[in-house]
Amino acid sequence: DVVAAIMTQLSLKAGLKECDEEAYNVVHSEMKQLHYRNTFNPRHWRELSRAQKQTVLESHIFLKEKRDEKNKGRTVASGKKQRDYTSKEDASSPTVATESVLLTCIIDTEEERDVAVIDIPNAFVQTLVENEEDMAFIKLRGILMDILVQLAPKVYKDYAIKDKKGARQLLVQCQNALYGVMVASLLYYHKFVESLTDIKFVINPYDPCMAQKMIDGEQMTI
Repeated sequence: DVVAAIMTQLSLKAGLKECDEEAYNVVHSEMKQLHYRNTFNPRHWRELSRAQKQTVLESHIFLKEKRDEKNKGRTVASGKKQRDYTSKEDASSPTVATESVLLTCIIDTEEERDVAVIDIPNAFVQTLVENEEDMAFIKLRGILMDILVQLAPKVYKDYAIKDKKGARQLLVQCQNALYGVMVASLLYYHKFVESLTDIKFVINPYDPCMAQKMIDGEQMTI
């Protein structure tokens, strides 16, 4: 089943159970790249205001097989809680219109254009959150915390604690956009649009998710 193959992803617990060593290596790689991208700023609970403590999100990591058949880990924040204080209008990024996709396909066919599909690796994590109010607080538990402490003990060790139930956890503030945080897609959209306009692409006035540029007398559409 092609759809099932595309959509299937494993939780950390299921991944470790199914392929212990490989799953651990994938998780280690994911946490390593998040650390080296300066995604996490460790914090003490006592540093947070009462209001900030109420916004702290849980984190999860999922394992998935990519198109090239390599396994990938993806860390996400459980952003459901944010719906209580962040409106959809303030956090939603534009989505390409169905009509734009259909019309572009017709033009591509009629003009015999070359078509390419690309993936931008770690798109969200490469997006810096400039407004501190948009920086989410998340809890990293168990093996995720252990890996970070192992990678950079001077950075994280003093912040690693146990909760009342004895579970290991690390509180961090996300300095980069993270999947699951409501504003992440909007922040990335703004960054991507800025990158396009910097190299003279023009955003379509009727659809903010389409951009065009003339290159050597030929039109490129994104």
